[in-house]
Amino acid sequence: MSPSLSSESPRWYMYLNIDLLLHVGSYTIFHPFVAAMLPLCLRALAAPYQSTSFILTSVYAILVSSCHLLSSVNQRWAYGPRRKVKLSNEVAVVTGGASGLGRCLVEIYAMKGVSVAAIDIDVKEEGEREGVWWYRCDVGDPSMVQKTWSRINHDASAIAFHTSLAAELRSTPNIKTLLVTPGQLDTGMFSHIKLGRIRNFFGPVLEVRELAIKIVNTIDAGEGGTIALPAYARWIAWHQILPKAAQNWLKRCSGVDTAIGAPVEQVSSKTEVKNSQSESESESESD
Repeated sequence: MSPSLSSESPRWYMYLNIDLLLHVGSYTIFHPFVAAMLPLCLRALAAPYQSTSFILTSVYAILVSSCHLLSSVNQRWAYGPRRKVKLSNEVAVVTGGASGLGRCLVEIYAMKGVSVAAIDIDVKEEGEREGVWWYRCDVGDPSMVQKTWSRINHDASAIAFHTSLAAELRSTPNIKTLLVTPGQLDTGMFSHIKLGRIRNFFGPVLEVRELAIKIVNTIDAGEGGTIALPAYARWIAWHQILPKAAQNWLKRCSGVDTAIGAPVEQVSSKTEVKNSQSESESESESD
């Protein structure tokens, strides 16, 4: 389970954010079917074709439908057709699988019956446990990564890895890539960061299980692409085209430059105090 950001129960308005509104809207007013029903309902009420309401709703329905169509075409051209996914023949290699999002993905795929190889520097005991193969590895060490990858290939017969990988490499178009660019997650890494009402509305904390389910559903569908959650993560890169002054103003308003720095200083100061106390205790004992 991911640690909670606060022991106190959040107020109801903390659950109301722009991502929730966009999610609800994608199934209602921004859905092509719902949009198409608007002019049809007006015609059922005998609204003339030349009426302003009928024209506006028709234009809106065309725009919404066109956006969905262009999105599907872009997905197909950019990442190709879906590949066939048979979970019994798949192997998931998850880095950072001991905690957070990685651990959530490991648990989901293990429950689905997929062969899982989990890599993390914090793995206490290597080997196979509950259908998951655990490997201790520091992904920042290239030589260690190479050795671990060789071990995974060596264990391929046990986890049905080599055959499916070789088949994929012979048919490059069937290899799908999925880029995940999340915002703030509800993990221990961000547990000290507190959001106000306005910042929480535009930049809500993303639940690890929500992101993990989105990743798993995309992979199971045989699709590639990019997953950027919450909504602001899709547009954050566009701030680079703004003037530097505007960029600095946005950073200052959002608090991204100070959100993590202050707690780090507090933690280090607490560590120094603790160390000094330990030294004092050891000196008193020696006396």
